Amino acid sequence: MKIFNSEKIQLYKKALNAHTKTHEAIAKNVANAYDLNFKRVNTDFSKELDVATGQKLKQSDPRHMDLKGVTGNSLSKGDKKVDINREMSDLAVNQIKFDFISSVLKKAYRGLNSSITGRTS
Repeated sequence: MKIFNSEKIQLYKKALNAHTKTHEAIAKNVANAYDLNFKRVNTDFSKELDVATGQKLKQSDPRHMDLKGVTGNSLSKGDKKVDINREMSDLAVNQIKFDFISSVLKKAYRGLNSSITGRTS
C-alpha cells in the first residue's frame, strides 16, 4: 500500500541506508588504521547530493554555514592516512544522525499504527 511507502518514509529509509554505508566505511577505516598501505575511505556525500538535486548547494541565508572548501568524493579512496580520533568522532556523529532518523521513522510508523487501530498508546 502507498500509505506504508510514502515519500517521507522512503526518504527516511534512504537516509538510514546512507548512514549505514557511512558506518561501514568508518569501520573499514578503523580496521585498517595501522596498515601503512591503506588509504582512508572518504564518507562525504555532498558531491552525490549535488548530482541528485542537479544543482550546487547555495547559501541562501546569511545564517547558513559557509560552504567554501566543502568537497566530497563519496566512499572514494583518499590520499590521507587514517586518523583514529577523526574516525571515532565521525562514528559518533554518524550514530547520532542514525538514531535521530530511526526515531523519526519510528514516530511515523507509530502514527500510522494509531491511525489504523484508532488507539494512542
